[in-house]
Amino acid sequence: MPGRRLAAFLFAPILVLSFYNPFIMPRESFYARLFAKAYDPVMERLEERLLLSRRQELLGNVAGKVLEVGSGTGVNFPLYAPEAQVLAVEPSAAMMGRARRKLEEVPVVADIELVQASLEAPELEQRIAPESLDYIVCTLVLCTVPDLTDALSRFQRWLRPGGRLLAMEHIHDSRQPQKWLQQKFTPLWKHMAEGCHLNRPTDRLLKEAGFRPVREDYLHTKWIPFYWAVLEK
Repeated sequence: MPGRRLAAFLFAPILVLSFYNPFIMPRESFYARLFAKAYDPVMERLEERLLLSRRQELLGNVAGKVLEVGSGTGVNFPLYAPEAQVLAVEPSAAMMGRARRKLEEVPVVADIELVQASLEAPELEQRIAPESLDYIVCTLVLCTVPDLTDALSRFQRWLRPGGRLLAMEHIHDSRQPQKWLQQKFTPLWKHMAEGCHLNRPTDRLLKEAGFRPVREDYLHTKWIPFYWAVLEK
């Protein structure tokens, strides 16, 4: 039983991350509202143990024009400095509602504008001029992007020369049997979890898209690793 409880604890955050696909416009069903309500409580322990301190390190000195992709419930909002002008893009109305309440209830010093839109929305192309962004922030979202190559191409187009992509993402494990299990389970997992790729090598794909790591680190849990990086265009 202790082993089962440990496995449940380790996999619960992955389940939450995977069932939420911020790049597929969800139906705002009872489940969508329930999911948005449960997201922060389910992620709380993993955030406290591992992720929150790395979010703080990633975002604390960000300044200028920022695009946050798939901002969810607004976990990152309190971490931005006053110098940050953040356009936070989120397709889910349920998640957006949680984020709006967080802006009202939690101290936030940055200038944050919420926009309900998918990454591919024409509205973003109209609002974001080429080479106009200082930073793009992606935390726990790139695993679900249907066409990551297209998304990274957009990021390259929107970032100014020398602009930075800040990423913290779960990735395909290099350890066994985790790597084998993720590979075998991904076809079913994508069907169950609206496109989440357990076997996506996001770290490698970011570099292949032309982003150069300035700083990078790998964070390990028992079953899945995370890639933390500051990458430059």
